[in-house]
Amino acid sequence: MPLQRIDFKPGVNREVTNYAGEGGFFTVDKVRFRGGYAQKIGGWVNISSVNGETYDGVARSMWNWVTTDGLNLLSVGTNQKFYVELGGAYNDITPLAFSGTLSQNPIRTTTGSKEVVIHSSAHGLTIGTFINLSGASAVGGITLNGQYEVVNVESANSFVILSSSAAVSSATGGGSLVVGQYDIDAGPAVYTSQVGWGGPPWGEGGWGSTTAVGVPLRLWSQFNYGNDLIFAENEGKIYYWTKDIPAWPRAITLEAKANTVEKTITTASFGSGVLTIRVADATSINTGSVISGSGIVSGTYVTSTWNGSTSVTISAATTASLTASAVSFSYSGRHVPDQTNIILDSPVDDFTVCLGANPYDPTNFDTTFDPLLVRWSDADNPYEWVPEVTNQSGEQRLANGSKIVAGTAARQEILIWTDTAVYSMQYLGPPFVFGFTLLDQDISIASPNAVISVNNATYWMGTDKFFVYDGRVNTLPCTIRQHIYSTLNKDQISQVVCGNNEAFSEVWWFYPGTGSTVNDRVVIFNYLENVWSYGNLNRTAFAPQSIREYPMLAYSIQQSYLDGSINSSITTITLRNATSYPRAGTIIINSEQITYTGVTGNTLTGCVRGANGTTAASHSADTPVSIPAPNQVMYHEVGWDDVSTGVAQPITCFIESSDFDIGDGHNFGFVSRIIPDIKFLGSSTSTPSVNISVYPRNYPGSAYGTPDIETVQATTVLPYEIYTEQLFTRIRGRQLAVRVGSSDLGVSWQMGALRLDIRPDGRR
Repeated sequence: MPLQRIDFKPGVNREVTNYAGEGGFFTVDKVRFRGGYAQKIGGWVNISSVNGETYDGVARSMWNWVTTDGLNLLSVGTNQKFYVELGGAYNDITPLAFSGTLSQNPIRTTTGSKEVVIHSSAHGLTIGTFINLSGASAVGGITLNGQYEVVNVESANSFVILSSSAAVSSATGGGSLVVGQYDIDAGPAVYTSQVGWGGPPWGEGGWGSTTAVGVPLRLWSQFNYGNDLIFAENEGKIYYWTKDIPAWPRAITLEAKANTVEKTITTASFGSGVLTIRVADATSINTGSVISGSGIVSGTYVTSTWNGSTSVTISAATTASLTASAVSFSYSGRHVPDQTNIILDSPVDDFTVCLGANPYDPTNFDTTFDPLLVRWSDADNPYEWVPEVTNQSGEQRLANGSKIVAGTAARQEILIWTDTAVYSMQYLGPPFVFGFTLLDQDISIASPNAVISVNNATYWMGTDKFFVYDGRVNTLPCTIRQHIYSTLNKDQISQVVCGNNEAFSEVWWFYPGTGSTVNDRVVIFNYLENVWSYGNLNRTAFAPQSIREYPMLAYSIQQSYLDGSINSSITTITLRNATSYPRAGTIIINSEQITYTGVTGNTLTGCVRGANGTTAASHSADTPVSIPAPNQVMYHEVGWDDVSTGVAQPITCFIESSDFDIGDGHNFGFVSRIIPDIKFLGSSTSTPSVNISVYPRNYPGSAYGTPDIETVQATTVLPYEIYTEQLFTRIRGRQLAVRVGSSDLGVSWQMGALRLDIRPDGRR
């Protein structure tokens, strides 16, 4: 009988029914399209696989840059910490909120418990924040020294940490020399609503309130300023990290940094104990500038009551007289925005731009945050935020929407999204500096990280469709739109993150699927071939391939602890916080592995104890609960396997066609032979193989019949490929679907054009 060639259209189409999509593909996982043909995606490996380094928290932002002395750095912002990675090691640069000696005997223990209460007046900490303790004497048989995570907030003046061992007695103590260093507060790993102590942000809803308050997940924006790093928390402060390796100092606020950078030096004269000094030149002095010089108390600044004259009012009385000597004035850190939604670097002249900011007011250092205000520093100067005729600092309020949601630097402009519109911000030069154009309104964007500019266009995921901007804003046609948005957990849409997989001309969006509180699905758009694919993959941040060999993607959870003791047979396990755990998978408690099939609140359900050859055991409360793959940044498109745990695991992938008729669908058909067309080039195993499955059914509404599954085995891969020539099968039906996939180590494959030997087989 004549062979029937089956050429499938590239891309996956879920906008029509399975049968209506004849000639295309309908279902897929971890398969892309290249040159119009389906191909398995590449593998991934932990960038720290050699030394096993990891980080705390869920990574939400990464930035890669090279310093002038050739160091290739990667910054990683999580909901709990901020790191700079070098050589596979994650160095902690998290800003500190507090550092000092605690009150007398601040430690309280309870017999038999690892929970330790720390007294700290008006601490303001949230659960998940890390602190470092030193100088404590033993209390209850334990000595606290090192870094600890806050696992509970008891009151406004006390919080709970976990010791590595249980206390042998109930006691209060620690002495008078206990030194605490508190990181800035940890943010939620997912969008949530919280009540009570340590729930909402400090003061929001009232301490101990029973009213639930929506708390957005912790996101970061960042860029490098020369060798250094500027980063900001969404709806939070702006920070500055000064590169100093190997010291790895903690970052400080940009306000504090500006206060240390000298702006001008002038001659000053003053008496002792006065609050006014006379300067020779007040031209470059600003309210809020920090003053340094003989007779000046450290930290003294120009008050907001100063009127710009040569008689400068200062915040602290002088300690000595000075006659016509030099005094320096810093940039005014008090006028640096102390809150922003997003910070970014402009593509022209290195302006530092805040999307959402406190407006400038020379007489007020504490202006109210405006979520629609765009404010920028002077060109190539992130310390200067005071608008003057001698610089280009400025601000502009947008008119449409209630807040700025996202922003990205394109080639010659900055694109800014509010919750209802998108604007273009373009450099004009003095005196206006920037001009703003409303590009479109009544549009949406899924999250601050749902947009990317690539190949002279900007792509983003909205709340119900995809968009592209290439000089005009247009809906991006998507053949899997209904599928994506019907499987999206919109409560967690702010987790959406995207990145450019440059080598394959693809944009990848990761999103949380239905019932999941973590990103566990991916949609892939090939912008050169204009085709779509999708799959299952858990990633939380993306750094594109630019100055490293491969794109980098983050996988992470916020480690949790057992909420109570468990025996060896219990099959529902409650954690202190399970919000960032995958909806199904494997956990590790001590040396026991446990699989689970669901997450309800903080409880893992469907647990199978002693999985993967381990032994079921009892475990005490507060025992750490981890997962097999540690928190890590991974190089993608490396090999063909999953090496996230250090041991290569196969990647299971497949693609399945839509149904197609045998002939015109009038007759049943009988398939007796398949001529495969598969490319295995690049496989790292000497005998790669794929399975080809043929599924028959009689009508679009019928269930598939029993498939015939055949294996295509390669016997020679290089320098040319020889594999199974033909497959003999016995499949009968009115419609067929073909599925190609693999689940073995080291397999690379690309699908070509199959041929089927089909003959008519009667009617019904």
